[in-house]
Amino acid sequence: MMSIILSKIIGLYFLCAGLAILFNYKHFKKLYMKLAKNDSFCFIGGIIALFFGAFIISLHNDWVMAWPVFITIIGWLSLIKGFWLLICYKCTPIFKFFAKRSHAFFVIDRKSVV
Repeated sequence: MMSIILSKIIGLYFLCAGLAILFNYKHFKKLYMKLAKNDSFCFIGGIIALFFGAFIISLHNDWVMAWPVFITIIGWLSLIKGFWLLICYKCTPIFKFFAKRSHAFFVIDRKSVV
């Protein structure tokens, strides 16, 4: 039961975030430029990712040969990402990489989506 609840929450999160980037790529490009100028955003993002990963792992750390293992993997990846963002205080080159990409990097093709 916990696997279904967490998969719905994570799926809805990824769907909303993906659609937001798909339709507002110019806004996200500007956001990445702001993130590239300030290292404190990496620290806050690290705390949020660490909390999110620890929350998922504490509720769902099932290593089974079925689809619920993806929830566990997402939790561990989030925990590792949060830890990495906290110890790597100079993470702005990552955001500069995304900010310098063209809009095609964020959007596949609006004609095929609509």
